[in-house]
Amino acid sequence: MLGNRIAFSGKNHYNQNMKASKLRQARFLILKSAKGQGLVETAILLPVLLIVLSGLLEFGFLLNEYMTLQDAVRNAARYASDSDYRYRDSQVNCETTIDFYRQTACLVNRELSREAPYVGLNLANGRDDVVISVFSVEGPSGVIAARFPEDVGEAGWSMAEDFTGTRNQFSTFSTAEMQAKLRGFAPNTGYVLVELFYSYDQKLKLPWITAFVPDPILLRPYAVMPNSSAEPTPTTEP
Repeated sequence: MLGNRIAFSGKNHYNQNMKASKLRQARFLILKSAKGQGLVETAILLPVLLIVLSGLLEFGFLLNEYMTLQDAVRNAARYASDSDYRYRDSQVNCETTIDFYRQTACLVNRELSREAPYVGLNLANGRDDVVISVFSVEGPSGVIAARFPEDVGEAGWSMAEDFTGTRNQFSTFSTAEMQAKLRGFAPNTGYVLVELFYSYDQKLKLPWITAFVPDPILLRPYAVMPNSSAEPTPTTEP
């Protein structure tokens, strides 16, 4: 009787050890499978994360330069708002010219050259340009009576054409489009429009970005400011 009890107890203990061993083995297999699954998921997601992060980084570089360009255009237009658009000369030199259009364009480039890292226009690349137009608006109807310089009309004055002899860009705003932006019932006034065309070269130049986004990217910030010199003057009656 005692021998049977001992045998049964030993068998029971053996069965418990077998169950515990199987549980440990199953737990080990589950942990091993989970680790393998984690490695597979990481291998799949890591390239996607790298693409997203590199895209965000490139976009950050682009946005930083665009804000720099916008500040330069706004400052140049603000300077031009206090100048007389009728001042013209033939001195193609930023240091000595008093030409209204040339001075304004030179100020854009000067503002950009002060940035670090350096941001500057390359008028020889066939894309970069500064285009300037002045509008004379008759009140109270708010109708654009004239666009200057008159000799270039809708195209606008071009810095590239002035300095290199070859125009790179034309104004993206027709007189009709500018008219649509104006509100009627305004007194006689004038406006200066400064448009900047700048080729942004991608910094990272990663193939998965350049495959979908052009390189370089043409950025086109602009600014409009009042210009009192362009206000229509009433015609004196005889």
